[in-house]
Order: sequence, then structure tokens, then C-alpha cells
Amino acid sequence: MKNKLIITGHDLGFYKTINEGFAYLLTKLPKTLSEISLLPNGLASEDAIALVRKQDIPVNLSFCLTNSKFKALSGVSSLTDAQGNLRNADTKTWNFSVVESFNSADIERELGAQYEWFVDRMGRKPSALVAQKGEYGDPKILEPFVKLAKQENLPARAPLWNWKANYGAQSFVEAEGIKTTQSIFMGMRDWRGEFGYDLETELDKLIVDIKKTTGVAELLLFIGFSDAAMFNMSSISWQRGQILNIVKRKYSIIERLYEEFDIVGYKDI
Repeated sequence: MKNKLIITGHDLGFYKTINEGFAYLLTKLPKTLSEISLLPNGLASEDAIALVRKQDIPVNLSFCLTNSKFKALSGVSSLTDAQGNLRNADTKTWNFSVVESFNSADIERELGAQYEWFVDRMGRKPSALVAQKGEYGDPKILEPFVKLAKQENLPARAPLWNWKANYGAQSFVEAEGIKTTQSIFMGMRDWRGEFGYDLETELDKLIVDIKKTTGVAELLLFIGFSDAAMFNMSSISWQRGQILNIVKRKYSIIERLYEEFDIVGYKDI
């Protein structure tokens, strides 16, 4: 039997140029993705709704609690600064010490507000619960995250920490009866060159490594275009356009993934 693989377009709603990249992909190459992750509190989340509401591709909810570019949806004070922007975790150094000051009740309230935003705008439940930075690898966020997943009977992305397996968190999720993926792969080299795979030059290695895993794996594609503002917003900026360029020039890469794996959505795990 073929390994099951979810191909996810990540960060929809983050910023207008990311939405534009998704619009291009969904129009020109609509059979690329099997899931889309939608941010509820991104700078362009409202515009993203019109783009995906009528799409056949399942849309999951990507929580965000630690990105200072975004505002909290519930007005919680321990998660935000004086302007209502979320306090920032530094993914370049993977410094999430800001979470230590979060009030547990505020975390649960904000997760609930982001979930309600999704259901209200999309008119349906998300296909799964995930997070922009894998924030629920932190125990303080993991418990209310799992509570909501159980309450809504939804699957979840495998909790990672610093892009590595997080066995304690994974065991907790599974023990609570939450259906989850088992591993995550990035379809690009990260900004440090430590994680991920260049789709154009490392496709064979990516396929071999996915086949070594058990359960359902997920491949994250960071889709989008970039402008000057985008370079100051995310450690993943120009790479988003590079992925679009690779997929456009060599769609055979995507076709190969569909040949090698059983491409599924979160509903199939």
C-alpha cells in the first residue's frame, strides 16, 4: 500500500501577496493541494475567505497566538501589547518564552474566538486544527488546543517543536483520542538550511524519507508572492514565490508525488 500524504498550502490570509499566490495556484494549477491552512487573524484573512469558501479543497484552521503582525480576536490582555497586537515568538531562534506570560484562560478564550471566526466566515467547521508556528508544542497551549479538538471532534496536525518530532506532545494528543498526522515535511529549505527539502533538487530524497515514516505524513508548501513589506514580515518570504515558480515550471514534481503516494486530506486520517 502507498503511504498517505497530505499536501498543504500554508499561511493563507497572512498577507495580500500570499493570497495572490494562492489565487494563481488555484486558478492555474488547481490539482496541486489537498489541504489549505487558513489563518483567522492574518492581515488578509477576510479577503482569503472569498478565495476559498467555494473551493473543493478542504480548509483547515491555522491558529496563531504569537505573531506580532496580527491582533488577537478576543481582546485578551496577557497575549497582546498595548495596541492589541499579539506578543511575538522568534522562530529564527525558536524562542517562545513569551508564552510564559500568557494567562491560560486567555489562551482558551482566544482559541475559541479564532475558531468561531472560521465557522462564521466559512459557514462550516474546519477540516482540522493546526497552528502557524506549531505553537501547541508548548504544553500551555497544547491542553486547550486538544480540548477544543475533542469538543469539535476534529483531527490535528502532528505537534512539532523547532520542526522536530515532539514525542511527549504527540503521545498526549493520541492518548486523548485525537486523530493526527505522524510527521511533517517542508517543501523548501528553511532560512537556516537545516530543515526541509528543495523540491527541484531533492525530490527523490523527500520521497524516500516520507516512505520511511508510518501513519499519515504532511508536506507543507509555503505559497505566495513577495513584496518589500513581506520581506520584513516573515523569515519565509522570497521562498514562497520560488515554490510557485518550481510548481509552474515543473508540475511533474507534483505529478510524481501523486504517483508515489496516496494523496489525502485530513478527513482521511
